[in-house]
Amino acid sequence: MRIEKLNSNKIKVTLTTMDLVNLNIDVEQLAPDSKELHSFLFHIMETIKEETGFNPYNGQVIVEATPSREGISILVSKIACESKKISKEKFNKAKGVTVKLREAYGSRIFYFNSFDDMCMALTEVSAEFLMNSCLYQLNSTYCFINQNDIKNSVCSSVMAEFSVKSSDSSLQSTYIKEHGKLIAKGNELVLMSKEIRTLL
Repeated sequence: MRIEKLNSNKIKVTLTTMDLVNLNIDVEQLAPDSKELHSFLFHIMETIKEETGFNPYNGQVIVEATPSREGISILVSKIACESKKISKEKFNKAKGVTVKLREAYGSRIFYFNSFDDMCMALTEVSAEFLMNSCLYQLNSTYCFINQNDIKNSVCSSVMAEFSVKSSDSSLQSTYIKEHGKLIAKGNELVLMSKEIRTLL
């Protein structure tokens, strides 16, 4: 985690994908007004206060979280100053905190723990769907990444039936591409699907 004090009223916090993993943070669960978001923000505020002396509990604070190539960037801006200190419970209900999550969903990820399930899924979707996809192996999990397009909703539903879970997190997609092993993409997946069909 990298903390930068831009000025007396503005702090920038950068967390890498590995930082999020170590903190056991699932970006998809950080929905507005969720318990996970409030706990995450409180942890960030406490860390900022300890390391910089910046007190985020005095006055109105705006928090902007933006995914980046390396993870997520959080900009904390204080727009009013008061001397009143609040507790964690009051912070969770604070009306003066505005959270703006800017997450660009460009792809959808389907996770398969079984090689057989992954193969069966490939035979049930269209060639057009496969052309806009790639398949990675991350440890023992097969990760199928497809461009999230409304035209592919039927094929996405089919993939979801065979997979153990799916997500739309751009951070997870980046992590998989950086740390996973590419098995096939585009036309290679189309050929792979045809080969599997001949074996069935």
